[in-house]
Order: sequence, then C-alpha cells, then structure tokens
Amino acid sequence: MKYYVVTFTHTKIAGWTTFLHAHVSYLKKLLKEDKLQISGPGVGTPVRSAQLVFKVTDRKELDELVANDPYSIHDLVASSTVNLWDVQCGSMLKPETPDPDGTKYFRATYELKEGADVSACKEAHDAYLKKLLDEKKLRAAGPYENNPLAGLAILSVPDASDAEDIMKNDPYVKELGAEYQVIQWDPKFGEFK
Repeated sequence: MKYYVVTFTHTKIAGWTTFLHAHVSYLKKLLKEDKLQISGPGVGTPVRSAQLVFKVTDRKELDELVANDPYSIHDLVASSTVNLWDVQCGSMLKPETPDPDGTKYFRATYELKEGADVSACKEAHDAYLKKLLDEKKLRAAGPYENNPLAGLAILSVPDASDAEDIMKNDPYVKELGAEYQVIQWDPKFGEFK
C-alpha cells in the first residue's frame, strides 16, 4: 500500500456548502474501507483548502477515489495536487496516548532547490525529525517519491510560531535553503485524535 497526499482548493463556496454532507459521508465510507487515513481543511488560508492522505495500492485507485468524491463530481475542486508520500519518520496510525489539549496540527511542506545535494545533510535532517518525534512534536514525515526534493511533515504543536520555528531549524532549510510552507490543519476525519 502507498500513501498519497492530495490537496484540494475550493473557490465555489456556495456549491461547497451544498455538497458538504455528501462529501463527508463519502470520506467516512473511505475511512471505514481503510482507504483514507486522514482528512481535513486548512485553517485561516486565503482560499478554502483541504488535505487528504489516502492509503491505496496505486495511482489508478487513487484517481478513481478522487473522481468519485461529490466535490469532484460537481466540479467544486478548483485545483489539486497529488504526491506519492514516503513516510520515513513517524506513523499515520493513532498514537497510544492522545495529544495534550491545545495541540494543533500543521502540514509543513518543504522544497529543495534543483541541484541541492541532499546527501550533504540527510543524516542531520533525519536526526532532527527523530528528535521531533521523540518530543511528540511530529506525527509523520518524509519525502515525496514523485519529487524527492520536496516532502511533508505533519506537526503537532501548540501554535503556528512553534511550527515555523521547527521548519526554520530543519537542516534542509538552514543548510540547503529549502523553501517551506506551514499551514494550520484541522484533521476532522482519521486516526489522529
């Protein structure tokens, strides 16, 4: 099974609201089938967005699942990105102990510049992620298989400044100048809570 990270943006808010119930029912069905791991909207983004993490056998299966979402059927997805995600640190499974009250989730993406020598600080990057995992500030992280110069980390920290500090101190950012983006995320469906 493979993890795919799908990010949707929605601009037709009236239609978005109309089909919200059908969309939520569809996501709950996919969760029961163990095809969707976690899903939720971005918080405070200028355009309504959502990130979904699927666990499927291949891209064909993913494309069918996305095409059958009521938001896709009714042309309510303004744009989307799909990345095959190699979770190398952490897990998408529900933790044994829940996160403390007040924990917020952030999806933090990074992208290294073309030609960056990842091997120069991969060991330091991996050690940094392990430290964050031990401190319970990281849920899961890894590169995208379809773009090894980019990746995703799902952070669980009290606020946006903590998430920003984590990314600023990542060796890929400090040493190799990777660009990053941090978006607060409200995972409503899945195993995080």
